[in-house]
Amino acid sequence: MRLEKINIRHYRSIENISIIMPKNKPLILFGPNNAGKSNILSAFDRILGERYPTFIDVENSDYFMRDKNKNPTIDIGVKFDSSYHVDNYNSYSSIFLTYGVDGKINENLIHDGNMKKLYISNDTRGSFQSFLLDANRNTSFHFNYSNKYSLLSKFNKSLHDSLTDDDKKELSHSFENIKSVFENKAQFSNMFTIFKDSIEESVKGFIHHLEADFSAYDPNNFAKSLRINAFENSEVRSFDEFGTGEQQILVMAFAKAYMEAFKGRNFLFILEEPEANLHPLAQKWLKKYIYDLCESGLQIIISTHSPNFINPSNLEGLVRVYKDEGVTKTIQLDSSKLKQVLIETGIDENRISSNNLGDYFDLRLYSEQLEGMFADTIILVEGLTEKLSIPIWLERKKYFLSANGIEIINCMGKANIPTLYRLYKSFGYRCICVFDGDINKTNLKERKNNLLEDVLEDFEEAKIYTEDKKEYYYVITGSDYICFGKDYETAIMNQIGKDCYMKLENEAKAYNIENKQGIAKYIAKNSSHIPIAIDKLIEVLFPNMNEENNEDYCFDDEIPF
Repeated sequence: MRLEKINIRHYRSIENISIIMPKNKPLILFGPNNAGKSNILSAFDRILGERYPTFIDVENSDYFMRDKNKNPTIDIGVKFDSSYHVDNYNSYSSIFLTYGVDGKINENLIHDGNMKKLYISNDTRGSFQSFLLDANRNTSFHFNYSNKYSLLSKFNKSLHDSLTDDDKKELSHSFENIKSVFENKAQFSNMFTIFKDSIEESVKGFIHHLEADFSAYDPNNFAKSLRINAFENSEVRSFDEFGTGEQQILVMAFAKAYMEAFKGRNFLFILEEPEANLHPLAQKWLKKYIYDLCESGLQIIISTHSPNFINPSNLEGLVRVYKDEGVTKTIQLDSSKLKQVLIETGIDENRISSNNLGDYFDLRLYSEQLEGMFADTIILVEGLTEKLSIPIWLERKKYFLSANGIEIINCMGKANIPTLYRLYKSFGYRCICVFDGDINKTNLKERKNNLLEDVLEDFEEAKIYTEDKKEYYYVITGSDYICFGKDYETAIMNQIGKDCYMKLENEAKAYNIENKQGIAKYIAKNSSHIPIAIDKLIEVLFPNMNEENNEDYCFDDEIPF
């Protein structure tokens, strides 16, 4: 059994959203701080977590927009791919949780969607349950018996329930032998007697009678004698001594083993900011482990601020979370929308299905090209030369991309710009395309400008040409693009002066900088002139800015957060 979908209505900052779980891939929530990612995770855990949902207190902050008078009802519903609950009359693949039925505070109900109350047992709830590892990490909680909701408690109960009467008799005999070894030790016997007397003395006057028993096992649950120990160099270590990433992996690995050992037990793991305190390589390794676990059947949700967890093969699992006037909104692309993106970029629709969508995007895109998912505006450039040098030119004009929520993406070729443009626009981002007009090329297919005409409303290749086609230095701009007549390098060279350009190029080569990306960076840092193309790009990036009204943009060393 797997979770397919969740609907959340009037919960905290969420007015009404639906999220679909991807198959055999993690669900990844991404977006800025305070966008509502934690509220979404909380909703998942509230309806599917360890505690019975209707017994969980509802705080004032849990009501939509913190107004329980105006919004007294909270609704959370989930849908599974098979029957979750069966009563005497029906089976249910969907269940719903409502707080404040008919607007009445503390009137809470689990129902079928039509307000018919469902009596769901703890055993049924245990067949599919969520476990939350929040940003504070609670690994030790899941590896002890202090709480019946911990993973270890659930494991030992399942293990104990699997024992036959003969198993229990054999274990009892073995445990008695172990116990007798301890009881023959004077230290144990004396301590046991003192402790027992102390307990009995301290509870006099109470209704209940307490006794201390240092049994080596719990007769009501043999499995409680099991302990999960972590080792480092053959020495037992506290879980708190392990790194954050290792702790997460320990819990997930235990859950995977539990699922495989006890069929019919399914888990939803919720990880809040798994990248916390992990260096980039460790993040990439953890991502691989998470994806491998999902392939094995474990369902995982993560919220993240790290591009290392974004994968081109899992675009259906990406959920952009943002706020609009204080209300949490989400954008998730389903298979039909993603298929349309590919068709519009020239892929034969007969070759695309929901089963191979991930493969197509995985082959066409690189993880680094999706780093714009964490920006507000994306600049799409043809190659590494523009990606490395344009930010330097802009900084010399006191414009800082990161301070203004702008990411520059290397599309690795002009032909890839339309695909990334359509994809980012589908997720609701503003995109600026920076590309070469290639007017020196006579072959239409080589120029590939028709691909840009298909996605940019106000771009036409005819705009590139002038009466004198040798004027390769000029640029043309539109609402969301800047195009260099011939190419980027030629435009920069002519705009700062050919002599200046050649002088700086020779200086760079004297420093053994031979590749064109390094030369472009050197020129951007050391040129005495700034090309007009950069001013044109600034006009496209900040169309509403003028000398009298620039307070919305960050310059120099201003910090926007």
